[in-house]
Amino acid sequence: MEKWEKQLIKPLLRWFLTLLLLAFPLIAVPSCSRDETAREQAGASASQQKGLPTKWLAFDDGLAKARTENKPVFIEFYAEWCIFCKKFQKETIKNQKVARMLAENFVYVRLNGENSESRVRYQGKSLSNVELTQAFGIRAYPSLVFMDSKGQPITMLSGFVPPHQFMPVLDYIDQKCYETQVSFREFAKKGSCN
Repeated sequence: MEKWEKQLIKPLLRWFLTLLLLAFPLIAVPSCSRDETAREQAGASASQQKGLPTKWLAFDDGLAKARTENKPVFIEFYAEWCIFCKKFQKETIKNQKVARMLAENFVYVRLNGENSESRVRYQGKSLSNVELTQAFGIRAYPSLVFMDSKGQPITMLSGFVPPHQFMPVLDYIDQKCYETQVSFREFAKKGSCN
């Protein structure tokens, strides 16, 4: 195991604990794997909501902007063939409330997890998108990763998340409730970290 991989283990353990807190209402969310996508493409159709145009950045640019603007990073790992990735784009990202929250309070990054030609820099290493995806332990798409402004992992969600469930997650991250160890369940009851 390389040094950069060992450095990811500790934050991933923190992710796992936070993920348990965040994923409570999202336990049975759909995600894509190559096997199930072929079956679902035949009959799948998602109605497109009109929303604000949401701008996303490449990984390196996003992390640099997050440091400069002191904003958390939201990374959407996707695959071209993933039907739930497209559904997430159409229904959740284009939702007006979600789009506004992302534009004002986050740095939004999209990354094709299967692109082996594109390279990014993370923790002093040059990695292909595929290597970065593997380092984060991503096995399904979409995978939604949150990082702080310094590029340290906060949590990760896997699968499609509808807007009404995604907004509280964005609020939780934006209010930095994870820093005060307020559980997502407690946050959901109160609507704040206090």
